[in-house]
Amino acid sequence: MVQKENLKQGLELLKQPVLPLVSMVEFFLLTGDFATVAEIVEQLPDPIETAYARYDQPAELLKPYLEQLETLLALQQGAEPSWPVITENGEEVDLTTARTALVDQKILTMELEAINSALCGPCGCTLCCVGPDRDMEQAFFEIPLRESEVDLFAVEKIETVAAKQCNAMDEPPLQVEGTDFFARTTSALVHWQKGWSLILPKMSSCPNLESQTGRCTVYIDRPKVCRRPQIFSYILEPVTGEDGEIIAQRLRRTLLAVIDCPYVEVLQEEIAAYAAACELNLVIKRNKG
Repeated sequence: MVQKENLKQGLELLKQPVLPLVSMVEFFLLTGDFATVAEIVEQLPDPIETAYARYDQPAELLKPYLEQLETLLALQQGAEPSWPVITENGEEVDLTTARTALVDQKILTMELEAINSALCGPCGCTLCCVGPDRDMEQAFFEIPLRESEVDLFAVEKIETVAAKQCNAMDEPPLQVEGTDFFARTTSALVHWQKGWSLILPKMSSCPNLESQTGRCTVYIDRPKVCRRPQIFSYILEPVTGEDGEIIAQRLRRTLLAVIDCPYVEVLQEEIAAYAAACELNLVIKRNKG
């Protein structure tokens, strides 16, 4: 099991969640008369202490997120949100709630990318890079990719008319040369209705995983999805239409942690405290089984 002393960098980031600072800036932005977000950030007291953390140089901590906070200012001044934000019951929320949730989702996703990267490296784990074991219920794992990331993988590409009319979890499954698309021993790229993904069948591994060392050969350029194991922001959950396009965002205000991951297993208390400081519900679940 991974030891906490090997996760110091990630632990320090968990102990200083940025969302409480973001909430302060949003409050001043929505209630005051400020021309820019930078103006608010520059006037923040130093240090700032909350019930959870002490923030020295809060302006510096917020610098990476100024662009996203400026988006909130634009929305406040009349720009339309990218999508409507709805409740669990499908009712549209008020504009202020929608605006802040959209910005918070982007900011938390950015922060969690840094936290997960800091925690993942010391684990020496390849959990996200391999397909299901023989004994797992799943027949395959799917890694969604952006168009620009497809060429990182030197494997077979399945880009047929039939593939583009369905998605990986559809029933019956896509047939390739008369068999289920996942009935193979090696990984493949499939162009689905919703876009490209890498399919890892049972007992397979990512083509960029070095079997001897467990290292990723494209680590510096690795896909976006590979930068975000295994703590996820679900402040908002995308709602898609029949064509796979996002039509709304459902308000969840949740932090999801996948306990298969070694660092999630050992840091459950710290992740729970982080979620509480961000005023998010915490869901810890197993993803592979």
